[in-house]
Amino acid sequence: MSDQWYRIDNTGKIFHALSNAENSFVFRVSMILKEEVDPQLLQEALDRIVHRFPTLAVSLRKGLFWDYLEKNNQRLIVQPEKNYPCAPIDPKQSNGYLIRVLYYNKRISFEVFHSLTDGSGAMEFLKTIVYQYLLLQGKHIIHDGMIMLPQDIPGAEETEDSFIKYAYKNEKNKNKVRQKEHTAYQITGTALETTGINIIHGIMDGNALNQHAKHSGVTLTTYLTALLIKVASTEHPDSADNLMTIALPVNLRRQFPSRTMRNFFAVANVGVKVEDDTKFEDILDEVAEKLASRTTRENLQSGINHHFELQRGIMTRIIPIFLKYPAMRYGFNHMGERTKSMTLSNMGNVKLPKSMEAHVERMDIALYPTSRSPISCATGTVNGRMTITFTLSISETGVVRSFFKELTRLTGLEIEVNSNEWGNSSEPL
Repeated sequence: MSDQWYRIDNTGKIFHALSNAENSFVFRVSMILKEEVDPQLLQEALDRIVHRFPTLAVSLRKGLFWDYLEKNNQRLIVQPEKNYPCAPIDPKQSNGYLIRVLYYNKRISFEVFHSLTDGSGAMEFLKTIVYQYLLLQGKHIIHDGMIMLPQDIPGAEETEDSFIKYAYKNEKNKNKVRQKEHTAYQITGTALETTGINIIHGIMDGNALNQHAKHSGVTLTTYLTALLIKVASTEHPDSADNLMTIALPVNLRRQFPSRTMRNFFAVANVGVKVEDDTKFEDILDEVAEKLASRTTRENLQSGINHHFELQRGIMTRIIPIFLKYPAMRYGFNHMGERTKSMTLSNMGNVKLPKSMEAHVERMDIALYPTSRSPISCATGTVNGRMTITFTLSISETGVVRSFFKELTRLTGLEIEVNSNEWGNSSEPL
């Protein structure tokens, strides 16, 4: 990255090419504090920290072969939350930014166009702005080396494209053939009468749920994936001849050390064909086996290599945008989207400085649904409280109702469920 502009990373190019009114590719990370948010202090906190994140403090510029990002020196204004979550970001209304900071009661939310960063990068920004906000409130908090501070100079490793850094790091994977992706069952439903997203939160004891998954012999991600496959298959009995497939974003930083604030993740598609006599334990076993296989270092390395080949391909570089973007949209709608039924993203347990934890009630994450995948799910835990959030662009809520009902039955946990009740849902929760 130069002082003024940088190329969009390969994953970011895909989101940028595909975004439209139906597919915003805007996701949200939020923290709910224990006191009402002061908008003036939040604005001051944003002013102090936004340019600490040079890959986010940018605006989009048009190019002939690829669009690119340029440093944005305009002021980013915090906004009261009035719209539905993950709404498209109009640069004309945001001083050119592809990010927004929102507040509502005790909630601070950071929404970002996926072309700029992934969940890990977004969470670092949110942690920093909440930390700075609490400082301005006069709270006695210490960063404990866990916060990206505004006075620190961004390192080159924060702006690197880690796909390029790790491509062909293990040469024995150079000619490895990627696993074939199979067509998945596609969930459909009745579009909401009002354009937007219905968002439903389930709040529970994250430590207890994690222990329950361990007692079942699987990870929490495996358990939630298997349960989602089970209830979605039950709610859609016509899916019996197809794979009910959950797309699971995988943070590559865990196996390929990186401090990049740009996109650096893979997607593991895990599908199971559920029949009338399929037991939940069988689904658990199959999900565990497939997820372990798809997230080996060898398979993740193969995916990184594939990304690198796409980026350096001569044809993708010399074709003008007006021809390239329609081709990418066609490939996404007719190949990429057909390999998943839903997306489930587990952010895991987000660590905060001890002194900061006392001021944070919980967190949540909201993923955008897409036109061909109208239900998405994301989870995040802080201070032992887990929030499982469903986002829907259809009025049918059967999958969500069944998921929380079955989770309660299996675990005995108390789950607090609330919703923004967006759209005229024909099946209220």
